[in-house]
Amino acid sequence: MSEIISSFRSKLDIQGVREKFPEISDSETPIWHGSPALMSMSGKYTLAGLVLLTHMVFYWAAKYDTVIEGEANLNLVVGIAKTIIDISGVFGFAILMLVFAKINHYLNTSTSGGWTTSWLLINGLIPLIWHISTIINSFLMFIGYNGFDNFIGEHIPVWRDWYYLMLGLLSSLSAIAMTIHYRNSFQYAITDKRVHIRKKFLYFDSSAIGIPFEKVENLKVEPSVIGRIFGFGNIHVITDGIKSNVSEDSDHNKQTSSSNPLKWIFIKRKNNPSSQDPSECLYCIKEPMSVYALINQLIDNS
Repeated sequence: MSEIISSFRSKLDIQGVREKFPEISDSETPIWHGSPALMSMSGKYTLAGLVLLTHMVFYWAAKYDTVIEGEANLNLVVGIAKTIIDISGVFGFAILMLVFAKINHYLNTSTSGGWTTSWLLINGLIPLIWHISTIINSFLMFIGYNGFDNFIGEHIPVWRDWYYLMLGLLSSLSAIAMTIHYRNSFQYAITDKRVHIRKKFLYFDSSAIGIPFEKVENLKVEPSVIGRIFGFGNIHVITDGIKSNVSEDSDHNKQTSSSNPLKWIFIKRKNNPSSQDPSECLYCIKEPMSVYALINQLIDNS
């Protein structure tokens, strides 16, 4: 057994790994176990902070008649928000958040996943639905119809200034909590025969992949800028199956987008399909070059 294999194996709780990966057979020997690093989701944390800041700016613009003295850049941002509120009220804020969600979705980065995009859409849809509901309620009251009012039990309150701040706090805290759970949903293990990737997100979105070493054609280490600073990166295990799946997915996306009249809603910037998906690689693991050397050694021994 080589020195690098012995080093990793000596640090491992083998029984604990087997409990987390029931698909590991008795003929396999666990050698390494890992998960995404703490700072691997920094983009999502930054996005949550940016959304909170946007809500705070609109709260300040709606609450106060004057902006902060001596802060030119902040005055400009708050002034733009105040102009949006003066022209369209909460409707303008809702449209701005929906546009923000679309831009983030189009960029196709680590923050452009399904649940992140849904969270951004909710931030825009809540005030939008609220605004539309108040218009419908006002119209029904104007024509003397009280059915809608009886259904909800009371008049729909007008969107108040502090709702911006409340929505921002609740939304950002929920996004941070969801991000922490999302990071903890991925576990990786390496045995003497396979690379295992396991996902268990929200107790119903789960998957397990075992890649035998004989099917591995190449390995690719991909550290991000933040990863270089904090010492983590992605390792892509490249096989024939992964290549063909990517090609099939790309062809399917082209056919779907060409036949969909609303394709601009779903269009994304082209990107490596597996580069940002923690369920398709060893995502943002610590010491990626050491793990890379470990897998190469195990492939040579197999």
